Amino acid sequence: MACSYSLRPLRSIPDLIPACIKILKDEWPQCKAELLPKLVKQELTTAPCSYGLVEHPDDARDKASLVGHFRFIPVINRERALYAEGLCVDRAQRGRGLGDKAIALREELLAEMAYAELHLCTSPHRKDYYLSRSFSICDEAPHTLGANLLHTSRALGTAPYFVSWHGNVLYPGWESEYEGGAIATQKEVADGYIGVYFVKKLSG
Repeated sequence: MACSYSLRPLRSIPDLIPACIKILKDEWPQCKAELLPKLVKQELTTAPCSYGLVEHPDDARDKASLVGHFRFIPVINRERALYAEGLCVDRAQRGRGLGDKAIALREELLAEMAYAELHLCTSPHRKDYYLSRSFSICDEAPHTLGANLLHTSRALGTAPYFVSWHGNVLYPGWESEYEGGAIATQKEVADGYIGVYFVKKLSG
């Protein structure tokens, strides 16, 4: 079946939010995806903003479906920069290149909005993948506003469960959602307990 794909802010597709919650829970069972229905009502146009990867069948008789998710977060110590987190694809749809599709569409969207940098953090085993896509490893983590509110970032190895980290400002009004875990210090971030930080220059 031929299909096309688009990125849509979740607030614009409320009927697909339950599918997004399921995708996130399948990937991160302890995440707080159940916050999405309330959270998206307070999100801004660009960031913070949760997006769905939507599959549109060419046959108009078939309904569009949500097959992936990610979230944009403001970077507050860099100009024209955003941080992306929570990238995942429906487990039942994996092996079709949808992760690559979401990443490519994400970068196209940022370029259209005249952003200059895309930041992200991932596990060490994904390092070669992002280096092959013109990302560079950052010496320091970007300063973010409201990252990991949905608890889709987890500590590596045997470290404590980190709900936030040095340089991340807890999402205003939602601070209680970060309770129950540790906040990584600057040294723990530098030592890689959160993951490997990357940046990609998009323009300029």
